[in-house]
Amino acid sequence: MKLFADDSNLFLYETSLSNLHHRANLSLTCLSKWFLANRLSLSIDKTCYSIFGNRHDSFIPNLQVEINGKAIQRIECCKYLGIYIDNNFSWRKHRDYVHKKLIKFTSIFYKIRNKLNCDILKLFYFAFVYLHLLCGIEIYGNTCYSFINKLEKLYNKILKILQNKCLGTHIIERYKHYNTLPVTDLHLYQMLLFVH
Repeated sequence: MKLFADDSNLFLYETSLSNLHHRANLSLTCLSKWFLANRLSLSIDKTCYSIFGNRHDSFIPNLQVEINGKAIQRIECCKYLGIYIDNNFSWRKHRDYVHKKLIKFTSIFYKIRNKLNCDILKLFYFAFVYLHLLCGIEIYGNTCYSFINKLEKLYNKILKILQNKCLGTHIIERYKHYNTLPVTDLHLYQMLLFVH
């Protein structure tokens, strides 16, 4: 059981789907009783479940998971502490989420880059770009490069916009100027920090 503010998450592991189904319903019955005993309410409409299994499984059937006789919806992807986790761990949805957040800034940065000095633009980079890239990169950064490549291209474009240097400036110089790294290297760096 993982609790964060008013968000409750139950993680169960079993080797067979039938055992998982039985344990899930039993656990949810216990949780429902605990909520009732502690005068807390559970929003069944917002309650859902996902099955994370072997990505090579061709078909995982829907399980009838219930709370107080009401069926819970099965979903393919959920947001957990700001990170979208899909049942195949492809991280596509999270990558698209970060990409969508960052793409909004490109036109803004184009408009302000000639109006603000370099130090302020660097602050904008760390406040609005770096922050979103770094959030959960230890997890989503481990996906295949073709998924990360979409983010890295946008990242490079944003650096070019903010630094407003001549077209011949190599991207490595742009990284050095902001003392940052490409997305794949940021992932590796954050993993090394975590292990250290």
